[in-house]
Amino acid sequence: MYKAPIEECPHCQSASGFYSKIQVTGSSVQRYHYDGSEADNTELYAHLNHKESKYAYCLDCNKRLFEMDEVEEVY
Repeated sequence: MYKAPIEECPHCQSASGFYSKIQVTGSSVQRYHYDGSEADNTELYAHLNHKESKYAYCLDCNKRLFEMDEVEEVY
């Protein structure tokens, strides 16, 4: 979980939350059984490259809020 350094958006006063953009590259495989059912695909995204944006954005107005390195990781 991530705790933001602010309580609400300073632009629209929304308390809905924030998001960060993630760039995903690479390739993967999706597995199926011969009867058409889906096989174990728990590793589907494991081998993809993920690069998170430097910034966080408001869920409602999409304006930039803060840098992601200001976010506190909460366990």
